Amino acid sequence: MVRLIAILALTAPALMLGSCMHGRQALAEGMSWSLHETPEEGVKLAYGAPASDNVVLMLTCRPGAGQVQLSTVAAEPQSAIVLKSGADRSRLSATAQPGGPADAHYLEAEAPASDKTLIRFAKTGDLALIQGKSTIALPAKGAARDQVSRFFTTCAA
Repeated sequence: MVRLIAILALTAPALMLGSCMHGRQALAEGMSWSLHETPEEGVKLAYGAPASDNVVLMLTCRPGAGQVQLSTVAAEPQSAIVLKSGADRSRLSATAQPGGPADAHYLEAEAPASDKTLIRFAKTGDLALIQGKSTIALPAKGAARDQVSRFFTTCAA
């Protein structure tokens, strides 16, 4: 429950901003990936606005566990978090819990660090989050590419 509240607090601003737009592509403009690591919570890779709690997608793992937890917020309940990188696409079964502003739904899924889409993302920096008919590009550019690579190296079993 504490994790749900923390993620909702992080993603609520992004959801509210996105609800004001006709397409969610604009939501990701000016955002990038950032890597954080604490002994208590493991490694976190978040796509959002720099120096803010405005987060679109968060990936977490325990070092060496080989599993990645993904979390995001959607305007409508969904049974999966769908990711795309190049030609690879993963549909990750998710739990959805209502909560947050504007009847938002917190989505959480788990995937092996060896998931084909995540592997391609780690190699290329290319990732998109698909929610319904909307696609949100979440590219890793410049120094963020190194952070993405470090995240997956740390998570690998």
